[in-house]
Amino acid sequence: MGKKNIGKNDMKLEKPFNNFLGREMARAEDPIGHLDERLIDLRKRTIEMFEAHRKMAEGYKMVLESLKMAYPAFDLNDPNITDSHNRMARAMLEMCSGLGATNSETVNTTFPSEKYNEVILLKNIDFTSLCAHHFIPFTGVAHVAYLPDLTHDEGRVVGLSKLARIVDVHAQRPQLQERMCYNIMEALKEELRPAGVMVVVQAAHGCLTCRGARKSNAIMMTSALDGKFKEDPKLRQEFLALIHP
Repeated sequence: MGKKNIGKNDMKLEKPFNNFLGREMARAEDPIGHLDERLIDLRKRTIEMFEAHRKMAEGYKMVLESLKMAYPAFDLNDPNITDSHNRMARAMLEMCSGLGATNSETVNTTFPSEKYNEVILLKNIDFTSLCAHHFIPFTGVAHVAYLPDLTHDEGRVVGLSKLARIVDVHAQRPQLQERMCYNIMEALKEELRPAGVMVVVQAAHGCLTCRGARKSNAIMMTSALDGKFKEDPKLRQEFLALIHP
């Protein structure tokens, strides 16, 4: 039997395996049994997502037809438009993929801090989210910092990629920037139980830059903090100096 050629669609299986299934199987006592269970879940979720995509695409088709009604010059037969309702549905499902994700799924591994108890900061974490009011994207960066807590044990830290992943998961949903900022802070507080945590988010909002007031240079900034960052002004100043030297 000849070797099967690996096509474009086959290659798409590598990312979920490397990111999720491979890691889960490596940790499972019964890897094959775990895979069988996950495949049942995968089939169910695939059917649910397919139906969600179908209904969403129908809705977007109505939106395009209504746009044609409002502006008759709009050409629904334009080859760039004919399949846009399906593309719009796929884009929305991808941009809202953080809905339903839990903090424990994101921060699934922590490590001893080895007595380190100074600021740990990851800054300029870029993200794209959706405004809950207009469903227009807002984009920017998040700066995330925490202090390991050595009062009860040796303290815990998390891998840098997990800090970025926390931002991604909480960004991929329709929301207000204020809520996103607070939820990132709460996620770190819940999973690491640090002595302090602080998050600053700065973003440009499409609903402000491309419609309405049309202020293309406006940047919104929000912050959320807890523990020693709230109690100690000098610590807050250190954080701000590190993100804006």
